[in-house]
Amino acid sequence: MIKAFVKFGKREDGSALIEAALGLPILLATIIGVLEIANFYFVTATMENAVLHASRFGVTGSFDEGSSRETQLLEVIEEQTYGWVKMDEVSVETLVYETFGDIGEEEPYSDDNGSGTYDPGEDYSDVNGNGQWDSDMAVAGLGDAGDIVFYRISYPAPSLTGFGDWMGKTINITSTVAVRNEPF
Repeated sequence: MIKAFVKFGKREDGSALIEAALGLPILLATIIGVLEIANFYFVTATMENAVLHASRFGVTGSFDEGSSRETQLLEVIEEQTYGWVKMDEVSVETLVYETFGDIGEEEPYSDDNGSGTYDPGEDYSDVNGNGQWDSDMAVAGLGDAGDIVFYRISYPAPSLTGFGDWMGKTINITSTVAVRNEPF
């Protein structure tokens, strides 16, 4: 019986098949992983490019007759992402500030009770004029000449191959830029 095992152990038939069975899944997983990472880098790069081109368009204040600045802004984003992103899933947010230092800042308030946060009833400066205290003093829109506009474009990037879909997660890619509008 031992002699049969020794004889069987010396055989090399089918060794290539065993090696392929062990190595192929690792090779395929590596290739798919590289493709997925490359896809996310590409989408990130196109989103960065899109937000920069959109802000360059926005600072001029110009737009074609029969269209709006917002519509043309979306067209710029679609063009700069080369159709790689689904425009119905892209979130575009434009916020207007008076100064660069105001970006992301809350409206000033007097902290009467010393809690360190705004509490209803405390006095505040309604910077954006909406009749309520806000944790961000911005006004939505593309602004006027000389305004600071903060552009934020977000996209829930799907998996290229579906390999990562089993996790049930998408990677949210966000690109931002702040610019001062030109005189127009």
